[in-house]
Amino acid sequence: MDTRDDAGYIPFGGGLLLQSADFFTPIVDDPYRFGQIAAANAFSDIYAMGGYPLTAMNLVAFPCSLDMGILREILSGGLSKIEESGARLCGGHSVQDDEPKYGLSVTGFVEEQRVVRNAGARVGDALVLSKPLGLGILTTALKRDLVSEAEIEEAVEVASRLNKGACQALQEVGSSAATDVTGYGFLGHLSEMLEASGVGAVVRHSEVPIWERAEPLAREGCYPGGLTNNLEYLGDGVVADGVRVEELLPLYDPQTSGGLLVAVAEERAQEFVGALERNGALGAVVGEVVEGVGVRVVP
Repeated sequence: MDTRDDAGYIPFGGGLLLQSADFFTPIVDDPYRFGQIAAANAFSDIYAMGGYPLTAMNLVAFPCSLDMGILREILSGGLSKIEESGARLCGGHSVQDDEPKYGLSVTGFVEEQRVVRNAGARVGDALVLSKPLGLGILTTALKRDLVSEAEIEEAVEVASRLNKGACQALQEVGSSAATDVTGYGFLGHLSEMLEASGVGAVVRHSEVPIWERAEPLAREGCYPGGLTNNLEYLGDGVVADGVRVEELLPLYDPQTSGGLLVAVAEERAQEFVGALERNGALGAVVGEVVEGVGVRVVP
């Protein structure tokens, strides 16, 4: 709890038994794809700690007024990701609710010597991101009928991907620290890592992968309320040095099933990027860890 690690854990069988849970309301219209994204998101906390999932349990809220076929599609989408992860579905729990919600409770395991914490980033480490930013902005635009689901299909497809490949890269190359990028946005989760590690960071805005439509939509005021909350919460902890505040909005954007953010020794950064790409993930070096506190964003 002290460093806000991604999953809870207890010593077990020569390693750590990991536990996490996550569920949310639909962010896309397609129920099957929603199920996939929600399940992939729930697994991310386990992967961020270098672990592999063992079991999953469905967490469901669903209104009786909707066709049960929609629920079957949601659960089928989730099951496809559970099976892809290698975990075993062990039932779950459902309640009646006015708005659909879906996610998973996940139990995982990591060997003691392979655990990855969100603390431990060292001065000189490179910062590597494994998925683009801006999904929250795009799905907000979808809800406001400013874009179609077809227009943001690539971003939605990437959100449905497991961070399994990024976790495999962690284990192949090693890292100083890692976390997943979700509700607190890129800058929020980076700040947690830096605070836990007692260091600061410089982020190069031009190197941060952002979905093409996200920045102009954000400049027009189309973004989720969580983005404003993240911006206000981080306050002076983020300094824009030669970058306009409106250009930073996607970096504050709450992500659903975002990628892993990893601190890795500078001399191994390109090896790590290569491992990410071999395992089907993006590899973008977006900055470096420095002495001090907070985040400085440069062009």
